[in-house]
Amino acid sequence: MLTFELIMKRIFYIITTAILILSGSYLFAQSYPQDYFRDPLGIPIQLAANFGELRPNHFHMGLDIRTQSRENLPVYAPADGFIAHIKIEKYGYGRAIYIKHPAGYTTVYGHLNSFFPALEKYLKDKQYQDEQWEQNFDLPENLFPVKKGQFIAFSGNTGGSAGPHLHFEIRDSKTGNNLNPLLFGLNVPDHIAPILYGLYWYDRRYSVYTAQPQPIALIKKNGVFTSNVPVVKTGSPLITLGVRMEDMNNVSPFKFGVYHAAMYMDGALKFEFKINNFSYDSTRYVNACMDYSKWMKSKQGIQYLSILPGNKLKIFTPTGGDGTLRLNDSSVHDIRIELSDEKNNITVIAFKLQYVLALGKDYTIPNNAIVCDVHEPNNITTANSKIAFDENAFYDALPLVVYETASTSTRQLSPTIHVGDYTVPVHDYYNIAVKPAIISNDKKDKIVMELKSGTSTKVIAGLWKDGWLTGNFNKLDDVRLLLDTIAPKAEAVGWNNGAVIKSKILTLKCTDDLGDIETFKALLDGKWLMFAKKNDYFIYTFDEHCLPGKHELTIIATDAANNTSMQTFNFIK
Repeated sequence: MLTFELIMKRIFYIITTAILILSGSYLFAQSYPQDYFRDPLGIPIQLAANFGELRPNHFHMGLDIRTQSRENLPVYAPADGFIAHIKIEKYGYGRAIYIKHPAGYTTVYGHLNSFFPALEKYLKDKQYQDEQWEQNFDLPENLFPVKKGQFIAFSGNTGGSAGPHLHFEIRDSKTGNNLNPLLFGLNVPDHIAPILYGLYWYDRRYSVYTAQPQPIALIKKNGVFTSNVPVVKTGSPLITLGVRMEDMNNVSPFKFGVYHAAMYMDGALKFEFKINNFSYDSTRYVNACMDYSKWMKSKQGIQYLSILPGNKLKIFTPTGGDGTLRLNDSSVHDIRIELSDEKNNITVIAFKLQYVLALGKDYTIPNNAIVCDVHEPNNITTANSKIAFDENAFYDALPLVVYETASTSTRQLSPTIHVGDYTVPVHDYYNIAVKPAIISNDKKDKIVMELKSGTSTKVIAGLWKDGWLTGNFNKLDDVRLLLDTIAPKAEAVGWNNGAVIKSKILTLKCTDDLGDIETFKALLDGKWLMFAKKNDYFIYTFDEHCLPGKHELTIIATDAANNTSMQTFNFIK
């Protein structure tokens, strides 16, 4: 049960949350021009993902527009403006263009294959001048002006894309916030209301990381979802609700995130969100908007109809509350939930709810757990680790279990530090220092820090301080120190060393036994040669920098421990 101290903290959280909600009230009063932007492709819009769709660690921040399973469809400027920014990256949006428009908006186009000729040449000249494929730079207003409907690029599949499509965003140029493009009148026929898969309640006397979601069985009557019993009874006087839901439209087989939800108790609004107008800096708060643990375990996305104490995202209506339902009597209460999309297609849930003391259930936490509170720094030490979380790390009180187990291999130079587990989110980077076994100084620069979080692995070099290796991660799970003396390796893909190359591209695969490649450099006959990057693959497209004849290609690659390999390939073009 709640102690007096915890009750006072929860009151503080409720007041803090109310202030955050009120500070974001202007977001609900905005309207957007309906005929300013045309569609960015010359084909009817079909979506593969919408704005605000739930993803682990981020909301989807734009529209993924299908390109008929093809690459190299022409992309057009949706309004007058100028090319304001270019970004080229291995992951993320790959090759991306940003256009600034005089009406106060910036549009973004990701996963492109190539740009219009003048811009492509400008970019390529800069890449060779910098001897750097990755780019991230602004452009002056007068350099590349564009008109509405002007060709700007070809669509593609670059960066962190799993298939051909165009990623399209609309941003507020002044604030940098991303806006929901479906509020701008783009032609996407939609007469389908959100789809409901499940309704759940949480015992909010406890943290969401302690209490498990309890399902509420539903049936549909006269177009409205309701409980399959006359009254839903809970054993807690303090609960919140969550829903599993998706949306659809009339022109795509894909399912999307839900734009709007509102919850009422006895006719009074208790909670409301609209997925619009927030920034990349705050998109990680998606982990506070859904049952992250449930998602990581089963890929079922239960979206909270409540605001966790550490959730600072400003998508919540100022006239609502934090979503906590206080059932301090034995009365029967009317609950109504409305789920809707941008076209105001609505799904309704309505049922009766009652608190019954006799149904109460108590939860316990592990005896060795350390309760990490919200809005406060939390520092934890073990025999061989020091861990520091700042005041923004957690969204709700977290009973965190931290312990050590012995090394399992000769390559492992420390115990494994088990920091919670991968099914609990942490908002920002925490610092961890690990003490290695006794080693000689000449090997210190070959020790790396590894985090295994579920199925993902992150390896970093870290920094030495007073005999401890320190690093930063933004996921929980198992951390250990490893000796890394093995350099990366490169291999030809689709061609052999010494071969005659007749294709338009030259592909290499470059990998390391631990983590990603840190740096990659290619020299053709001693001169820098530009390779594009996607995952572990490095691709050169033949151009004027490789004339017909015999050539020597040297590849230099390094890893997190600064192990460097140099390999030489020969080919004839």
